[in-house]
Amino acid sequence: MKEIFLYLFIFVFVYLFYVIFVYRRKNVFKKFPEGKEMGYLKYKYNVKVNDSNIKKISQSVFIANSFILSTTVTVVSLFDNLVLEIFIGAATLLILILISYHILGKIYGRR
Repeated sequence: MKEIFLYLFIFVFVYLFYVIFVYRRKNVFKKFPEGKEMGYLKYKYNVKVNDSNIKKISQSVFIANSFILSTTVTVVSLFDNLVLEIFIGAATLLILILISYHILGKIYGRR
């Protein structure tokens, strides 16, 4: 039960952080299409970013990043060994990034 609350807290915290510090700030949000996440989606999946779809794509990226971070922290919190936590955390993070951005790329690459 503790892990569920930890997961939900981190998910909401990270998502609100993105909304407050990226989405709501116009000067930061203008730079979002040139960011690492969007660069990967453009390069690998030929995602076309324009003014009409940037808000949908950004919300999807925010949710994906929140999912990635909250899942990684929750998985790492299940272990007690520091070395094991580092390796499991790095592997979980890498796998979730690849899977999440693959799904986003397939969704927005078709449109």
